[in-house]
Amino acid sequence: MEAAAAVRRVFRWCRMGSRPLLVLALAACGGILLADWCGGGVWWWLAGSVLLMVAGVVRVSGLLVGLATGAVFGFAHLASDWDPLRDRLESELAPGMSVGVEFRGLVVDGPEPAAWGGWVLPLRLEELAVAGRGRWEVRGERLSVRLSGVDPAPGYGDRVVGMGQLRRPAVPWNPGEFDFAAYLRRLGFSGELEVDGRTGRWERRSSGHGTWLMASALRMREWIGEAVTFDIGDDPERAATVRAMVLGTREKTPPEVEAAFVGSGTMHVFAVSGLHVGMFAVILWNVLRLFGLRRGLVVALTLPLVFFYVYITGLRASAWRAALMAAVVMAGPLWNREGNLLNGLGGAALVLLAVQPAYLFQPGFTLSFGVLLALALLHRPVLRLLAPLHEPDPFLPKELYTARQEAWFWLRRRVAESLSISVASTLGSAPLMIGYFRMVTPVGLVANLVLVVLSLCILVVACMAMAAAALQWPLLTASLNHANWLLAAAGIGSAKFFAAVPGGHFRVDPSRLWRGSVCEVTVLALDQGGSAIHVDTPSGRHWLIDCGGRRHFRRSVQPHLEMAAVNRLAGMVLTHGDSDHAGAAELVRGAFGAGRVLGGEGGEELRAGSAHELDEGVVLRVLFPPEGWEAGVADDRCAVFMLEVHGVRVLLLGDAGFPAEKHLSETGVDLRSDVIVKGWHGSDHSGLPETLAASGARVVVVHRSHFPPSEDPPPGWQRRIAVCGMQEVDLGRSGAVVLRLRPGGVELSGFADGRRLVVPSTGSVGVTVTGIAGRVE
Repeated sequence: MEAAAAVRRVFRWCRMGSRPLLVLALAACGGILLADWCGGGVWWWLAGSVLLMVAGVVRVSGLLVGLATGAVFGFAHLASDWDPLRDRLESELAPGMSVGVEFRGLVVDGPEPAAWGGWVLPLRLEELAVAGRGRWEVRGERLSVRLSGVDPAPGYGDRVVGMGQLRRPAVPWNPGEFDFAAYLRRLGFSGELEVDGRTGRWERRSSGHGTWLMASALRMREWIGEAVTFDIGDDPERAATVRAMVLGTREKTPPEVEAAFVGSGTMHVFAVSGLHVGMFAVILWNVLRLFGLRRGLVVALTLPLVFFYVYITGLRASAWRAALMAAVVMAGPLWNREGNLLNGLGGAALVLLAVQPAYLFQPGFTLSFGVLLALALLHRPVLRLLAPLHEPDPFLPKELYTARQEAWFWLRRRVAESLSISVASTLGSAPLMIGYFRMVTPVGLVANLVLVVLSLCILVVACMAMAAAALQWPLLTASLNHANWLLAAAGIGSAKFFAAVPGGHFRVDPSRLWRGSVCEVTVLALDQGGSAIHVDTPSGRHWLIDCGGRRHFRRSVQPHLEMAAVNRLAGMVLTHGDSDHAGAAELVRGAFGAGRVLGGEGGEELRAGSAHELDEGVVLRVLFPPEGWEAGVADDRCAVFMLEVHGVRVLLLGDAGFPAEKHLSETGVDLRSDVIVKGWHGSDHSGLPETLAASGARVVVVHRSHFPPSEDPPPGWQRRIAVCGMQEVDLGRSGAVVLRLRPGGVELSGFADGRRLVVPSTGSVGVTVTGIAGRVE
């Protein structure tokens, strides 16, 4: 009964009569999510939309209007996501593969400088010829172009022809890796085109084919970027920070600076967002009110300038959201309507989702709207809780305030309002931050009070510098920019300070609430013989067995550990000194620490017969090498382990080869296990029949790779495991493999292909395989 009453209260609160735009926006979001989840034919969604709209006209009902809105936006999402060129690429190319093409197209936005020294730009195709496949029909599809080796730089509105490599974006192979294919799809790109002017061709045929308004806005943005960094360009870090805060340009920002703003919970002040648009509107409003202008005239002058600011900052969704919401709230009183923040928020969402329904799947969009919704709902309640902080003495008449008391009460009120906004926004963003980034930043409550003020000051000084540059006063422009240099330095220093506060930010894993006492072992799929195995124990202790090479760290190992909510590693185990197994050790320790290090240079010695308790009931037994073992190459000294959890045994053979496996067989070491995880010896035989037979395992996890040749299974491998009754799980096909060890058996699942196997523990019979096609015994 109480739950039903709560639901009724929610419906009464957001009834159509008081907040219609918010209700319609929620219906639109529901329709887009449903269409994306269940798919279905575009025409079925169109038919449903028409029927619901007709029903809503015949019988006016809030429910029917909401359903019709959801159906219309679901249809719009499926229609905008339809892309014949992308479908053809997916049917003819494997993920990550490319094909040579000749093309003609139009540059439809300003190129952005890339960190690797080239350019990234969107190209609308007009003609496309594919090597060996003839001419493909195009309908104005867009490609994301990676351009290098071209001088002069391309420009908006250029019509170009050239030759390059058309690539189907690769899919992630490990949990936590950036899904570039999904990213391009959400932005409306069919694929990626790579053009190197030194080996391919990029020829500008003509210019000036874009719209005059966009071209002038891009020129204005370039002028503003030069104006606000005049005379401070010799410090790229701080100049980039100023440009990013004022214009939202993509700069070559050092990773440690970006990490500091993320860790302090203030990433939103590091680039143009709704916050900056709101501050810009407040600056304009207050400046115009100083001249004694009427409210209507102030609104009429402020809104066009706000939208112009949005335009020159690149038409970002978060900036559009703030500008549209400001327009609804500020212009409402001009028609004798109360400005409603929630209604304005809903109206802005409807407009943006109508333009591009895929905005709903961008973290920036949902974070912006989620934070503002939390502000609208929680700001006043939090402010009331802080009443003792800012309310004056009720027994002291206001007429008796001295100037000092008035200033003191005004300051207390501003501090309370700032703190309530910070608390409300932090509470509102927390669920989304956990969902997207697995991170909670309580230090942001305080950090925002400092960095939002610094961001406002940078924007104010930048506006003054732009005015001085327009009046051609270089000395004043330089002086103001040097003041911004100091503010940017203070902002970076503050972000680093707050990010370093112990407990100021930490990662959390919501799945621990329901997954039970399961030990998860994730075997990452790394290229060219790399190895990293993450062990997540039932109580939440994290161990890493090997850590991959340095090239694997940024792309695969670090994103996975962050997604797994690792704040600090309990320990790291290094099997041997191969650079593809232990090369990233220092990077891992610097980012995640390590309570203990077993093996490797400076670590505890690994010797056969020893056992290490990773957690209660989780034991890692060392089977090899024995005391005094000497061998010529690193793989001959590779440690072999048996991981035991809940009676389930996983044999970790690593890169051990013929000498190690022969020793294990001859000395009668107990190799009985349920699953084998093995690599390949770099220069010798491995996976001997006697080793496989002695293990009695049902599944072997390996990585097939044709480069280098040593990472390809030896001849007769398939027959060898078939004789032993084993099934193979190839990391090269399945991507990372997650082993969930629980009493009675182990469940294996492939990250990339979704394959699932259930292996009963030793003594049970049979392997259950579940895939997309069904269930096989």
